[in-house]
Amino acid sequence: MRKTERNFTNKVLESKRGDVQAVKSKIKSSVMAIAFLFAATIPIGLSVPAGNVQAAAAQQKQVKKVNQKVKTNTSKAIQTIESRKVTSSTMIKAYKKYLRKNVSNKKYYAIVNIGDNNAPVLLRGTQGAGNDKTGRHYTGCQIYYYKNGKVVKMDTFKDGGRWLLLSKKDGQNYLTNGGSDFSIRICVKNGNLYRYQYYNNHNWKKNPENKWATSIVKMNGKVIKNMGYLDGTLYRRHNGYYTYLKNPEISFTKNVK
Repeated sequence: MRKTERNFTNKVLESKRGDVQAVKSKIKSSVMAIAFLFAATIPIGLSVPAGNVQAAAAQQKQVKKVNQKVKTNTSKAIQTIESRKVTSSTMIKAYKKYLRKNVSNKKYYAIVNIGDNNAPVLLRGTQGAGNDKTGRHYTGCQIYYYKNGKVVKMDTFKDGGRWLLLSKKDGQNYLTNGGSDFSIRICVKNGNLYRYQYYNNHNWKKNPENKWATSIVKMNGKVIKNMGYLDGTLYRRHNGYYTYLKNPEISFTKNVK
């Protein structure tokens, strides 16, 4: 056989061997994948060796955990995407529709930007009504938020001694009220209502009679942070982190159907 023919033949054989090796590798991977799937889903009741049963059970538990994690993460991702699609205009339209269908035309409401990234939130005045040159005001209200395509009640605010105001911290707006020795700030983040409650306990370490409430943060009614008893200095520092908006008074409008 000539040298050129021999070289050509060798190259063809090498090429075929490479293809065969690639096919073998794919078959091996497929077999291993099927074996793993079988081990993960094989019913425990089948007659298999004890060691294999334990391994299969462990694999099955692991697969369930992975599937649950994927399901949870997927659900969160979908909710995040949906929340990003909702515009302020859509939320306001939903609030107006809710007011027409569910609220008397004798009631008063306000729409303020204290939601996710300062999205609109619906307030319905409930107590402490009063009027001045800037409009009608309340010391308490019910709080509603548009999420998952519905307007839902988040909380009832009835702890303030003054008319409701708006403040800001780190770019986020808050519903604000309080008294001479306490301050409450409310906002909605990631669809959850957060309530920041600060209490001035003055010099409670020297005089225990001044100790009357711990400063806490609640999410959906549950305490998620406890700052303990704040003396006057710490109380003023925490409240100093907030600044009032240029026009902080919340003016309520009569519901007209």
